[in-house]
Amino acid sequence: MTTIKREPAQQLSLSARQRQLLDLLIEGKSNKEIADDLKIEAGTVKQHLFVLFRKLGVNSRAKAVIAAAQIMKSAMAGQDDSKSSVQKLKSTKVSSKATGKSAEGYSWRLVSSVAVSISDLNDLNPSAISMRDRFLKALRGIIERLVDALDGQVTYLPGGGSVMWFGHPRAHLDDADRAVYLAQYLQSWASHYQQHLEGNLGNNATPLIGVGLASNTEIVAEKATELFGAESFRKASILARHAKALKMPLSDLLTKQIAPMSSAWMEIKSKEGNKEVVVKDVGPIAIVGPSSSLLPDASLRWGGFPFLSNAFEGIDSGLAQWLAVESWPPAAATLLTDAIGNYVAGKNYQVLRLRTPGSYRRDRALASFAAQIELQFGDFVSRSEKIYPSQGERIAGLVSEIAKAGPLAILVYGLKALEAFKSTIGEAGIDRLASRQILIVAANLQDHGSSQIAVRLLGPKPNSAPFSRVFNLQMPAIDALPEGIQVDFRAMLDSLSPISKELMLRAANEPETPLLNILTQMNEPHHKAQACIQELTSSGLIAASQGGGFEFRDLGTAQAIKHLSIAIAGSEAA
Repeated sequence: MTTIKREPAQQLSLSARQRQLLDLLIEGKSNKEIADDLKIEAGTVKQHLFVLFRKLGVNSRAKAVIAAAQIMKSAMAGQDDSKSSVQKLKSTKVSSKATGKSAEGYSWRLVSSVAVSISDLNDLNPSAISMRDRFLKALRGIIERLVDALDGQVTYLPGGGSVMWFGHPRAHLDDADRAVYLAQYLQSWASHYQQHLEGNLGNNATPLIGVGLASNTEIVAEKATELFGAESFRKASILARHAKALKMPLSDLLTKQIAPMSSAWMEIKSKEGNKEVVVKDVGPIAIVGPSSSLLPDASLRWGGFPFLSNAFEGIDSGLAQWLAVESWPPAAATLLTDAIGNYVAGKNYQVLRLRTPGSYRRDRALASFAAQIELQFGDFVSRSEKIYPSQGERIAGLVSEIAKAGPLAILVYGLKALEAFKSTIGEAGIDRLASRQILIVAANLQDHGSSQIAVRLLGPKPNSAPFSRVFNLQMPAIDALPEGIQVDFRAMLDSLSPISKELMLRAANEPETPLLNILTQMNEPHHKAQACIQELTSSGLIAASQGGGFEFRDLGTAQAIKHLSIAIAGSEAA
């Protein structure tokens, strides 16, 4: 959950025109209406808004309005000395009452963790210690690059070990997939480092690290930004210690269950009766195969991917093809995207998987996508000497050059992955990719409708595809996760503004109370309330009801959100 932090109004140095724009934004006016009021062109309005958003540190109209309210509130707080202490105390009590439930609340999260255990140093001579120090420094550097690119978290342990995790404070649709990729990358990197290292560490038959993965449901304070003592940390650390001798990551079965398509999973059987191997305090385990292994083919589950024949025709003729994966609930989009990626990899396509960061800011997406391309195609990127006018065009240029070596599939994961990737590379980037043999597959969250999944074929230019073809598929059965958690709804809540998130949690726990009544009880300014409703309708969580007002999109959505929020006895005392 993010909060917009603003400096006092007088330190922002807004021009008179920018203040006019801010006032009109608060009134909820469109670009055209603002242009009419100010007697300027609509294109000029867009330019002013772009500069204004950068000054405010936001990326949407709704967040600009929220930021404006915070600025005004800050300015008023500095000027208003007439308010008595009794009045201030009353105001604080009202505010606490309005937000108390959220402040004291706890929630379920599914956390996928990766632990790295460092092998003991048998030889304690200065040369070996120096080499080990250099290795640990290089390891920390690669961990920080991976964690930042994949939008995860990391903590370092005494002795050089570490624990990385996904799912808190931001959840993603593909957290377990991210954990598997990170584990594979670290294992491969450490093996390569050891093979090319001279001296005792390089000659040592024992691997430098062991890598373990585990997923677990965790109870977390709703507003907590850090995670300590998670059960998934403990399990992953146990598996990391056992994994050293195997030279491959070890995983618990839950991670395998929620990331079934991301690896060529290997089972471990005991010598006695071919029984399943169980690790104490963890349970049954599996081996994460190397990234070069042949991935599982699930095309039959999706009817053999009938839409790909049309896409392949376009790619064979030298034109890029964009596929939008539209689904509700959102989790199915990840399954289908994974399955398409595995299938085309078997057709000798190069595969680039891009994980969208939880923050939808364009600069964050630019940095994340660029880092992921460098991690997956590092040798190619290091050889590229071309200079591009912008980071977005650089990303498009790099993947365009990669496609020259053979057909390329770009898989973009996230709630609004299609819009995030289009926005990141821009129109110039889309044009650059249009004449390359590239398949772009990206999720595009459906705003309305019942549970469904479909693929929309958009051709080489997704922004100008008025006659796109739609292929409806059968919704697959999604296995229930522990505690009945639905990760996709957790990710959706984490992507909302604080007001919208609080409203959803309250409404899910008060099904008999009209949603607009709850919003009124929250005592937010009118423009904030409007921005909240707009955000929730555009996300697909709520829709206009027949009798007026708004309601949850469907009963399943309300139940899924309610189940994420939990009450703990005695939490008020905590």
